[in-house]
Amino acid sequence: MKIKVLYIVGSIGLLYACSNPAPEVQNTLPDTPVQEVQKVKAPDFNSDSAFGFLKKQVDFGPRVPGTKAHANCAEFFQRKLKSYQLEVVLQEAPVSTFDGNKFTLKNVIGAYRPQLKNRILLTAHWDSRPFADEDVKNIGKPIDGANDGASGAAVLLEIARQLSIHQPSIGVDFLLNDLEDYGEPDGGMMLQRKADTWCLGTQYWAKNKSSDYQPKFGILLDMVGGKNPTFPKEGTSLAYAPEIVEKVWKVAANLGYSKYFVSDQTGQTTDDHLYINSLANIPCIDIVHMNPATGTYPEFHHTHSDNLNGIDKNTLKIVGQTVLQVLYEEQ
Repeated sequence: MKIKVLYIVGSIGLLYACSNPAPEVQNTLPDTPVQEVQKVKAPDFNSDSAFGFLKKQVDFGPRVPGTKAHANCAEFFQRKLKSYQLEVVLQEAPVSTFDGNKFTLKNVIGAYRPQLKNRILLTAHWDSRPFADEDVKNIGKPIDGANDGASGAAVLLEIARQLSIHQPSIGVDFLLNDLEDYGEPDGGMMLQRKADTWCLGTQYWAKNKSSDYQPKFGILLDMVGGKNPTFPKEGTSLAYAPEIVEKVWKVAANLGYSKYFVSDQTGQTTDDHLYINSLANIPCIDIVHMNPATGTYPEFHHTHSDNLNGIDKNTLKIVGQTVLQVLYEEQ
């Protein structure tokens, strides 16, 4: 995942920069009456189970496209989703990366209650960064990607498990997307970034999805397992789907998670939700660990410190419980 942030000090405030044009951010929602409805309590999200799914991915090794670890992990996702009675599809396609390498991308897609029209899209990338370009040593070696990749996928697997047990009356689609993290490094200058070299799996999915597939909204999870997390309101999410941001952050607040789902806003990021919004025309937000004061990612980002030692089960619980509650309230 990559970020572009531009700050201007003074009364002008914060401007959002992005490789693709986005609608103007609406900082306030229309003041319209909201009818209170009876809330349905979601089942308890099991953080031990989620951590087990996370560790399983890391134990395969870095999930870099073209490797045995990558192939084994894709098979693992398919088996687990099928075991939860989801309708599973493996979407494969040839793809070229910025450095001229050619791979077969593997998007794993699972549909819970595919016959229902009322649907929500949940998504996370599962591949690992093939090099540690933000580290100071072993830069050319791939990273474990325990948080940046495995954490979001692990939360989705646990949500799928919970749905199979408790059977809520809502359709949910799980998109485990590939080749998000094989993008071109900055090279030291933001203007040199080629944003469309990132999120290749999601770009392919968005361009090839069924024309009649239109869920109510989507939620992207990225780096949702770290210690002492903060999840600010991210700029691309606010640009395309401010009402979904408010919905999710309100649920988190009602669950007592306002310390983590903070009201601070950040600049826009180039992440999978950008293409779900701009190419698939599905309103989608990003729950992503960022420093709200600086608008940057945590220090472990794209380094070898992104390993199991940096994972906190409590963070998996916070995010997983929030997303589960959102689903149950959308029934």
